[in-house]
Amino acid sequence: MKRLIVVGSPRVHGRSAALAEELFEACIEECPEDEVSLASVSTLEIQPCQGCDACKALDSDTALASGLSLDTVEEKLAEEKHAFGAPCAIHDDMAEVRELLDEADELIVVSPVYFSGAPAQMKALLDRLQPYFWTREKLTEKRPATLHIVGEGGDPHGYAPLIGVMCSAFSCAGFTFERVLDWVGKIDESGEILTDAEELDFSTYES
Repeated sequence: MKRLIVVGSPRVHGRSAALAEELFEACIEECPEDEVSLASVSTLEIQPCQGCDACKALDSDTALASGLSLDTVEEKLAEEKHAFGAPCAIHDDMAEVRELLDEADELIVVSPVYFSGAPAQMKALLDRLQPYFWTREKLTEKRPATLHIVGEGGDPHGYAPLIGVMCSAFSCAGFTFERVLDWVGKIDESGEILTDAEELDFSTYES
């Protein structure tokens, strides 16, 4: 079993980082034979999507329809070393994230909520999942995922947009969220967990 923990906070040290570390250690302790990887946007260089449609142009169906041979299409995709996703024109740390996503059997996402949504750095990662949209991966059997929402609290508008965009983007990459846990107001500034998370009913956002 391979697990991937994606941390969506731009802060190297903060509530999300502390919770992610706790989850990482718990995975190792409870399943010592499993492999656990950690990918944090605070330490990754991920540029925003440019909307260039290069991934659409190199999608296998589109490429075949344009007259390229099957061998040529498969060669192009193999060069990118992505099991599921079409190539991306931007070359940065997102290639490493996609490789981890391709290999993961289970996904754990820890993200703070900024104005009801994801931080800009995390949103950049989500938008860069666009190449998966042009593949059949979004139609295959989904792998399980869990979302942990972290925040100080006090925003009366909630975080429905955060849940929605997470479900939408990661669905294209082949995951479905089975649980959403609310840690807002339950972790202090030092990273200490004050009380247990509340599991949310997010059936409206399921993909």
